Amino acid sequence: MLKKILRRRNFLILQAITSIVLMIMVVRLGLVPTKYLIILGLVLVALELGMYVWLQPYKLRHHHDKKGKTRYLIGKIVSLGLSVLMVVGSLAVSKGNKSIDEMFNGNKEEITYSVVVLKNSSYKKLSDLNGKSIGIQPNVDTTNQNYILKEIAKKVTLSPTEYLNYQAVAQGLVNHSVECILLNEAYRTALAEYDSDFSKDTKVIWKYTLTQNVKPQTKSTNAAGTFIVYISGIDAYGTASTVSRSDVNMIVTVNTNTHNILMTSIPRDYYVPLANSGKEDKLTHSGLFGVENTVKTVENFMDIDIDYYARLNFTTLTELVDAIGGIDVYSDKDIKLLHGRELHEGVNHMDGATALAFARERYGYESGDYHRVQNQQDVLTAIIKKMLSPTLLTNYTKILDAAGGSFTTNMPADKMKEIASEQLSTNASWNFSSRIMEGTGKIMTGGYMMPNTKLYYTIPNENSVKQNKQYIKEVLSNDTINQ
Repeated sequence: MLKKILRRRNFLILQAITSIVLMIMVVRLGLVPTKYLIILGLVLVALELGMYVWLQPYKLRHHHDKKGKTRYLIGKIVSLGLSVLMVVGSLAVSKGNKSIDEMFNGNKEEITYSVVVLKNSSYKKLSDLNGKSIGIQPNVDTTNQNYILKEIAKKVTLSPTEYLNYQAVAQGLVNHSVECILLNEAYRTALAEYDSDFSKDTKVIWKYTLTQNVKPQTKSTNAAGTFIVYISGIDAYGTASTVSRSDVNMIVTVNTNTHNILMTSIPRDYYVPLANSGKEDKLTHSGLFGVENTVKTVENFMDIDIDYYARLNFTTLTELVDAIGGIDVYSDKDIKLLHGRELHEGVNHMDGATALAFARERYGYESGDYHRVQNQQDVLTAIIKKMLSPTLLTNYTKILDAAGGSFTTNMPADKMKEIASEQLSTNASWNFSSRIMEGTGKIMTGGYMMPNTKLYYTIPNENSVKQNKQYIKEVLSNDTINQ
């Protein structure tokens, strides 16, 4: 029985099957260009033919040749080893394919609601509030809020008290007008702008998280070979799937025909009409109503069609930078960053932690936030350049592991694979340019979220808005940006 199993034919059949499976897995991955698939196929065929010759029965050649017996045995071991490598390779490719599909087609958006009471109150659990009043804002995120209220009603009876805005809701709790409030946790940071002690003076006694699937965008609205990606970034906290403020706001215009990429950054405090209300507020507050609201807000303000969005967590992207072996970024001055990290004027090789510190630095520059936006653009540019190199293929499993959880996107996996495959095939050189929209800082009241609180806003510069609209049009129309 054992002799039958150890026949050379079985070794060759096993190697052929594992080779075919590996080839199928690599083709299904969708990342490898056709010319490399052909090379891989030829290599696998050559290995099979080579083992076929190697495993010719030694009796047919030299009946008493001990060396022939040894070669025959070694050939079987080599063939088995190749088959094992094929299996390992197939499993790795399959895992990568699954990770890509989950990353691009299985994204979710999470919204967490909390029942909040004063910290010095006697309430410790939801049942303690039975028969009490709860403050709500009925005109914001009505569908989700009503769902949460129904969930609460299954456990306890509360009497809703309606307020015009979240600022008034918070005041109602602090002034003891209500015993508790229903808080969308995405708004907590906005409330901190009104009352910096709000989180310190309150506590959460119940919470509920809603999970919604992010549907991939299947159609591009711009001309063939061009598309726009809106990047919304969480700068320091939370996961990419959590609905929250948009601290980093960047329009990335891509033209695969001319190989031009334009990054247009919008200050987080830009005073713009929010898509969900039509009323003006900070752009960063648009993210409190979901990333799609931010996308629509920017589309309306810039008169553009955004094909896809990517919501990034800049903190966890440190792992991505490390996975691609670090990045090279230019610093325009010698500077000491957070945790004692130092950069010199010129090109610096950065690991993930240094890249994050550089992207968050503002106090070391006279222009503050404006320069921080420039740094963020430089870090993202360096990451994209590294990803456009063969590094993507050689380290793709590490990259996928690092990127998992770092971002959500509505770009379908097939689109990403198409872009990556074309780049690996052509190894094209890309031209990067960046712009920052300008404005004038002003402290005032009137914002949609906090209408009665004086906050810092950036009033858009009309000429800058007009100019940046033109830059985007030029990239989309295959033109070179006029400086």
